[in-house]
Amino acid sequence: RARQSTRARKRKVTLDNIKKKAERLRKNPPPIPKKVKLMLKAKGFGDEPLDWRLKDDKSFHEDDIWDENWHTWRRQSLPEALACLREHYHPSMLNDPNAIVNVRLEFNMATSKKERYAEGFNKMVPLLQAFERGVAEKSILAFAISQEDQNAATEAGAKKVGGLELIEDIAKGKVDVVDFDHFIAHEDILPDLKPLLGILRDQMPKKNLGTAGKDLSKIVKTFMNGQLIQVNKKPANTLGYKHDPSFAECEAMVGRLEMSDEHILTNLDVMLESLEEAGPKKKQGFVTRAQLFVDTRLKTKFDIHHDRVDDTRWKNHVKESKAAQN
Repeated sequence: RARQSTRARKRKVTLDNIKKKAERLRKNPPPIPKKVKLMLKAKGFGDEPLDWRLKDDKSFHEDDIWDENWHTWRRQSLPEALACLREHYHPSMLNDPNAIVNVRLEFNMATSKKERYAEGFNKMVPLLQAFERGVAEKSILAFAISQEDQNAATEAGAKKVGGLELIEDIAKGKVDVVDFDHFIAHEDILPDLKPLLGILRDQMPKKNLGTAGKDLSKIVKTFMNGQLIQVNKKPANTLGYKHDPSFAECEAMVGRLEMSDEHILTNLDVMLESLEEAGPKKKQGFVTRAQLFVDTRLKTKFDIHHDRVDDTRWKNHVKESKAAQN
């Protein structure tokens, strides 16, 4: 039998070879078998695999009438896209005038390093303008030292707020932690929470989980009325599509059709800001496309332009149009 050091060395070599092979296959994938090509062709795929991102190489339309066979898709402002959705879901058409408005986002997961890509992630995002979506509000317990931070957490909706005395009561069993869904804390009080580690366990407030920070009001609103957004990457072996490690997408709710445009825009702004904070740190844009829709009854999704959406072609087109007018 080989020595332990020899087995460890051989295992390391084997794992390195597996990684090298996977990287080699990623850069030079094997050809698709003929039978699989015929199956994909029968389902509407061509000989070449499709891109996850829709190609944006057509010219922009010059007026309000255009054909998408010859022009790129239309980018609208958020009020214009909402007006289109309200028209389609009017009682005289799809008859759902207060339907939930969803947004679909596309991301560029490339990092600042060459051929390095961030993984998909989950992020709890606040809905500052709350709306009915069939989800019960969560009970929040907040820890803070200063009275100002405690008042901010209470005003935001925390069920119970306290400082060192509350920590001592929980440690002695005077407060039942089962009554609360989430525990948040101001970053100044984190060192004093160590006695609660065995009681709170996985619910212990931490910065990397978003349950600890400086803005207690925002954290309370995030976990009380927020929604969990899942940014998903596509599997590398999806038949009919090219492997694009930089591509990811998500869908989330931003409001209802009867809400004002300003309230829906507020929810969208906060969502994009929160997702950017969780995304890779780089100079390039993170969110590359944003589309508003309601459900599958209407196949069309309405693209919108936004300051936090890195739509380079649209921004260049706007600059060129302004320069031409001047």
